[in-house]
This record gives sequence, structure tokens and C-alpha cells, in this order.
Amino acid sequence: MNILDVLFDLVLVGSSGYGMYALTPQDHPYGLIAAAFCLVHGMLMLVRSFQSSEEECARSFFVSMSIVDVVPLPLANIEFYLQSSQSSMALLHALSLILLVYDTMGSLGDDYDAATETVKDLSLLGNIASATYLGLQEENYFHVGIAVAASIARYGSSLVSTFLPEFGPHVDKMSKAAIIGLMTYSLTQK
Repeated sequence: MNILDVLFDLVLVGSSGYGMYALTPQDHPYGLIAAAFCLVHGMLMLVRSFQSSEEECARSFFVSMSIVDVVPLPLANIEFYLQSSQSSMALLHALSLILLVYDTMGSLGDDYDAATETVKDLSLLGNIASATYLGLQEENYFHVGIAVAASIARYGSSLVSTFLPEFGPHVDKMSKAAIIGLMTYSLTQK
């Protein structure tokens, strides 16, 4: 058990728990779903931190990781666009969740294709650009912060892992916690 793993897992669980507490299903169902996915993923990582073997929960961990890599930003964008003057754009972000199905099926099977990773990156870049655009248009810079956190989660953690391999997963966890925390704060400040 690594103390830093437990600490950063607790930050993700706390941020997601805050999202589950503050967001209501009537007003923000998509944000609540994103928080729920991150909460379950954080709990799974917390359980894994206490296990002596990395093989414990390996399959469910990889499925959970592929879900949490894709889901939070499009669901946050759906919430943001539904509250904006451009609500028809929310459907476009819902379509990007279809990639989750392909990615999850690929991670479950033995014939995983690297092209899925490329499509997932393109979808993420589109969602980052969309969140940045909406944040600048609506002058709500929490949207831009969420886009930056998603960029750091996807690309910054890989960069940190090349120089400091033990800190890459921590950057990823903190970025995911920032996405959920900023999304919740932005949605509840109206």
C-alpha cells in the first residue's frame, strides 16, 4: 500500500462524492452520471490500493479506466450546452459517448485495435475544443478549466510518466477530480 495512492484516490472519491451530493437528478442528470462513474472508479482504485497484488480487480479496473477516460468531459459538455443558448450542440457530445462502447468492447476482447485509441483522442480533443469555445463564448472560465484538466489527464499524465513514472497516475487522478469538482461548482453556481 502506497500512501500517495490512497491519498489521491481519496481526493477523487471526495470530489466525486461532492458531485453526487450537490447535483440533483432533476436538474443535472448528466453531471450526476459523470460523478457516479468517477466515484465508482475512485472506490475501485481505493480497494486496489489496499490489495497486495496488482492482479486483483485487473479486468474491472481496465474497464473502469476506459470508461472514466471518456465519460466525464462529454457529459459535462452536455450539461453546459443544455444550459447555454446553444442547446442543440448537446446531442453532438452525446454521440461522442458511442466511442465508449467501442473502447470498452475492445478492452474486453483479445483483439484490441490501436485505432480505437486514436479515435478516442480525436473525440477528447473535440470535447476539449468545444468546452473551451463555450467557456469563452459564455465567459464562464470554469469550462476552460475543465478543458485544461481533461488535457492534463490525458496528455499531461503521460508526459509526467516519462520523467517521473510513479507520479503519472497521480496527475491523472487529480485531473479527473478537478474535472468533476469544477463541473459541480460551475453547475451549482447558477
